[in-house]
Amino acid sequence: LKLIRSVRTTGPIALNCAAMTTSGAVTLRDPTFFLGSGQSIDKSEFIQRIKDSSARVICIGENHGDSAAHGLELDILQHIAQSKDEHKVALSLEFYDRESQTVINEYLQGLATLDTFLGDSRPPANYIDYQPLLDHCAEFGFPVIASNCPRRYTRMVSKSGRASLEQLTDSKALELLPPLPYNGASKAYKDNFISIMEKMGNTNPTVPTSMLDAQSLWDATMAHSIVMGLDKVEKIIHVTGYFHVQYGLGTLEHLQIYKPGLDVLTVIVLPSEELDSLNEEQRNIGDLVVLTDINSL
Repeated sequence: LKLIRSVRTTGPIALNCAAMTTSGAVTLRDPTFFLGSGQSIDKSEFIQRIKDSSARVICIGENHGDSAAHGLELDILQHIAQSKDEHKVALSLEFYDRESQTVINEYLQGLATLDTFLGDSRPPANYIDYQPLLDHCAEFGFPVIASNCPRRYTRMVSKSGRASLEQLTDSKALELLPPLPYNGASKAYKDNFISIMEKMGNTNPTVPTSMLDAQSLWDATMAHSIVMGLDKVEKIIHVTGYFHVQYGLGTLEHLQIYKPGLDVLTVIVLPSEELDSLNEEQRNIGDLVVLTDINSL
């Protein structure tokens, strides 16, 4: 079963909500920026709030197909890097797993070619969208954290539950997982998960139960990877699907388990038909919220 990556929860999909040029090409509207409360701010204030934040972890929740979000992530990384010592910032990515860490390090150090890196790292299908982030880190010497666990373990959990991982307690697999047993989903996370599944048209009550522990394994692994990374750097920018960090749930809950009191700033980037204001569902989904033209998907 595939885990929830990032789904549209901002209303019906518009067939044509962007301006059309005379050639027929779509002209995307500029992103709009907000505090979580719904107060509108401009981009310069948005960036400044991120730069001024004392949070050691900045979680950027995206829709993985949103091209506008990818450009904004690079912008944030560049601004944070400018305000910090180059050896005090790291990038963390959801869509690379811990088995890829060695080849990521080799690529960043110039020891592995791009073809070798792509062949060995099991990159996401849209890896090209994230390559500018990796190349920026390679150029300036920033560490990159492959924060997730290999998919075979989420498949194990989907099939047989969290307890199935206990079979691995005497193996090297423990290096690829968070401390076992990891915490399951909170009630709020479970309720949100089931609500989204229903919006996606899945009303089978057994499917959310079978998937939820696997989803939580991703959250726990990412959180544990981030906390371990904080032993080496001052600040980490973590890029993930927004479901994992919305409303203070998921990965954010596990971060507090592994490092109580950790200061985290959440930036949620949502493709939306309406860009002028946050609707009720979007309000307080994160500390900062960005609405992008839904045609950027």
